[in-house]
Amino acid sequence: MTAAAARAGRGRRLDVWLWALLPTGVVLGLIFGLPIVDLVSVSLHEMTGPAQVSAAFTLTNYRAFVTDPFFLTILLRTFWLGLLVVAGCLVIGYPTAYFLARTDSKWRGMALLLVVAPLLVSAVVRNIGWFPLLSDSGAVNRTLMAIGLLHTPLRLMNNFTGVVIGLIHALLPFMILTLTTAIQRIAPDLEKAAAGLGAGPFTVFWRVLLPLSLPGVVSGSLLVFAMAISAYTTPAILGGNRVLVMATYIAQQFRSVLDYPAGGTAAALLLLSAAVLTILALRLRTGEGEAQ
Repeated sequence: MTAAAARAGRGRRLDVWLWALLPTGVVLGLIFGLPIVDLVSVSLHEMTGPAQVSAAFTLTNYRAFVTDPFFLTILLRTFWLGLLVVAGCLVIGYPTAYFLARTDSKWRGMALLLVVAPLLVSAVVRNIGWFPLLSDSGAVNRTLMAIGLLHTPLRLMNNFTGVVIGLIHALLPFMILTLTTAIQRIAPDLEKAAAGLGAGPFTVFWRVLLPLSLPGVVSGSLLVFAMAISAYTTPAILGGNRVLVMATYIAQQFRSVLDYPAGGTAAALLLLSAAVLTILALRLRTGEGEAQ
């Protein structure tokens, strides 16, 4: 077969794939692209009344958002929430993922089922399930008071703490599954070699395991962070509508205040911030991969 014929064959296969993927691309564009375009478009108008916007385009909403300390506080609180959830998921998820990646136990399948079990339950039911545990008279406070560690109940619900706990529980499976896949790709012989050269468990983790699993750490952290800062159900239920993060603020503007431009502006800025952070993290991951 000549080079020209080979190129023609590859061109025909490429055309077939393009025509096959075109309908999917159009559908995905309509489902995901149009709502985002409409959201950004709404944010470029001013509110003239409840659920009413002006015809003229303006950047007033964005200018007000980035210059008002109230809005910036909501944005920073949202990112702080995402960072705390990522940290909690990493601390709990890494040892669990390491066990799942290295164990040969016949109970590994059951352990994986327990990991993904929270994903099989409705978000509303899952959050309500925390009430008997975290309320002032819940199991956690009753236990701590019974053993004498507390004299008054801890506030674990209807506040920021409850939201963090609920989101860690909800998003932990994503971190564990991502880390498990990354750790499985690391040859166990590398850890044995490091230990044979005199490295202790912490040194093996810090100098061998963690650097090699860093792509999984970055991927899991990005996934968990993006889902945490955009979560609405958990802040609304476990926060008792008292924790104002970007998702609850956006819902408040659209559903209660009927200020569509303000809600669209907040949603657009949240999407932009998440996209910028994701790009920076991916570039950092790529740079570290090239350095290694």
